[in-house]
Amino acid sequence: MIRLLIYAVLVIAGLIAGPQLVEYKGYVMISVADYTVETSLVALVIIALVLFAGLQLLEWLVIKLINTTGATMLMPKRWRQRRAKQHTLSGFLALAEQDWSKAEKAMAKGAKAGEAPMINYFAAARAAHQRGDSEAWQGYLTQAEKQPDAITTAAITRVRYLLEDGEFEQARTQLDGLDAGVKSKPTVRRLALALYRKQQDWDALAELIPLISKDKALPAAELAQLPIEVEQARFAICETVDGVKNRWDALPRQLKKRQDLQVLYAQQLVRLGANDKARAFLLDKLPKGQPEEAMLNVLLDASAGAEEELGNVLRRKYPNADVAALEDCYGTLAERHKSYDKALNHRQQALANEATVARYQGVITLQEQLGQRDRALTNYRKMLELMQA
Repeated sequence: MIRLLIYAVLVIAGLIAGPQLVEYKGYVMISVADYTVETSLVALVIIALVLFAGLQLLEWLVIKLINTTGATMLMPKRWRQRRAKQHTLSGFLALAEQDWSKAEKAMAKGAKAGEAPMINYFAAARAAHQRGDSEAWQGYLTQAEKQPDAITTAAITRVRYLLEDGEFEQARTQLDGLDAGVKSKPTVRRLALALYRKQQDWDALAELIPLISKDKALPAAELAQLPIEVEQARFAICETVDGVKNRWDALPRQLKKRQDLQVLYAQQLVRLGANDKARAFLLDKLPKGQPEEAMLNVLLDASAGAEEELGNVLRRKYPNADVAALEDCYGTLAERHKSYDKALNHRQQALANEATVARYQGVITLQEQLGQRDRALTNYRKMLELMQA
C-alpha cells in the first residue's frame, strides 16, 4: 500500500515537473575524485527511473529464486506429512472398524511425520492392546511419553491396560507412583477403585470411598453401596463372633447409623450362630412407628427356638402397626410354631395390604394345608391374573 502511494506521488510529480523540465533542461554535474560526469536533468531522471526499475526487477527475481528453492527443499517434507495424514486417517477408520492390526500399522506409520505424533502413538497402543501384544503397546506408550504434554496421559493409560490384562501388581506399582495431583483425578480414582476390588484390598478401598464421594466420581446409587461392599468383605473374613463385633466397633459412628450396615452386621452374627446377639441388636435398632423389612427378615433367620418370644416383643413394639412386612413376619413365626390358623390370618392380612405373587403363594399353601381347597383355587386364579397384569 505504501509502495503504491509512493508510485502515485512520483507519477503526479512527473506530470507537474515534466513540462518544466522539457522547457528548462538544465544540467547536472557530478564530480568524484578525478572523474566528472555532466548530463542534462531529464537524462538523469530517466537514468534514475531505469535504475529503480532494474532494482525492483532484481528484487523480484531474488525472492522468486529463494521461494522456489525453499519449496523444492521442503517438498519431501510435505510429501511425508501428506502421507502421514493419509495413514492417520486410514488408522482412525480401522479403529472404528475394530481392525486392530491394520489400525496399529497405519497409526505407527502416521506418527513418523505427523503433526501430533502422540495421538498416533496412543491410538497404536490401543490397537496393540486389543490384539494382546503387551510389548507393542508398552513401546508405543513409551514413545508417547517423549512428548511433555502426554506424560500423565501415558501413565494413566498404562495403569488401565495393565489392569485390563490382569497384571494387578504392576498396575498397583504404576498407580502408587503417580503424583498426588494425578491421583486426585476422577478417572484415576475409578481405576484405583477397580484395582483395589481386584486385589481385594478393602482397607485401601475404604480410604478411597470418602475421596470418591467428594468428587462424585460415581453415580449416587453405586456410591451408597460401596460401604456395604467393603464391610461385607471385611465381615466375611471374620471367623469368630468377637472378630465380627470388633469389626463393627471399628466402624465410624456415621456408618453405624445406616440400616443396611446394621442388617449386614446382624447377618454375620447369625452366620456364626450368635442368634441371641443378632436378635437383641436388631430389636434395639428397629425404627419406631414402622419396622424395616430387611431387619424383620434377619430377625426371622435368628428366631430359631424363640419364635413365640420374638412375636410377643414385636407386638409390644408395634401394637397398632398395619404393615404387610410385619404381617408376613408374624405369619412365618406362626408357621414355625405350627399355628397354621394364626399363620393364615396373618398371611391374608399381608395379602390384603399389598398383593404380591409370593403372598398369594403363601396363602394358597396354608389353605391347601388346612383343607380350604375352594378358597385356595380362588386365590390361585387371582394370582394368575396378577402375574398377567
